[in-house]
Amino acid sequence: MNTKKKLFLLPYRFQSIGWIVVGVGVLAFITYFFLKLENRLAVTYPLYASLAIYIGLFLVGFSREKREDEFTLHLRTNSALTAMLVIFAIRIVLGIVLVILQAKGVFRKDGIVENLFDENTSFSSVFILYLILYKVRLARYNKEIKDEE
Repeated sequence: MNTKKKLFLLPYRFQSIGWIVVGVGVLAFITYFFLKLENRLAVTYPLYASLAIYIGLFLVGFSREKREDEFTLHLRTNSALTAMLVIFAIRIVLGIVLVILQAKGVFRKDGIVENLFDENTSFSSVFILYLILYKVRLARYNKEIKDEE
């Protein structure tokens, strides 16, 4: 299968750009917490930092590899499915535990449960887990290829 025609991926160089943007976003978060901003920037600064991280992760996750073949496509698909299953299983278990704890009066309903089941939170956690799984599996695959050579 010719993956270059079937997959809509960004060119490989966007991975480097993405990692740089992620680094800038992480540094922005770190400086925000150390500076303890108390003016108008205190609201917008973390939003810009998280936006930079999301954009960077998007560039990393949806750009081609140096060697894009059927197995990397398999790794992408398998990693995405595994990430979705793990996050949904965690959300179901946490949801059941939190509902039981609320029913027993351990804590009152103050938005914790609603935040756990927010669509933005679940999407970003699935995407981040996908990236981690995919990059780790790809690194193992590349190491096996080098060991065989």
